[in-house]
Amino acid sequence: MVRRPRPADPLLPVPQATWLVVHDMLRRPLEWRQLAPGADLRAILTHEREERLAAGWDCDEIGRVCSFFFAVRKGVRIQVGIGRYDPAGPGPPGHSDG
Repeated sequence: MVRRPRPADPLLPVPQATWLVVHDMLRRPLEWRQLAPGADLRAILTHEREERLAAGWDCDEIGRVCSFFFAVRKGVRIQVGIGRYDPAGPGPPGHSDG
């Protein structure tokens, strides 16, 4: 029997800063908050989902190997997730970056 590797958990704590980011449907950041290195990312994202639910949003479940969820309220759909790069910064390096 061949064992398949388990997918990596994208919400495991990491030793660098991360961001909780809310995007609109065009992936433009609407709001964000820097999170401390080593933060419990799953707990933070779960708490944010619970806060959105309490505020009247309909929220998707957070998947086992997913670092975001979608939420809808009054025809507005957003994506709430954990980002590895500052939304106000230069973003991730590209293929042509040296």
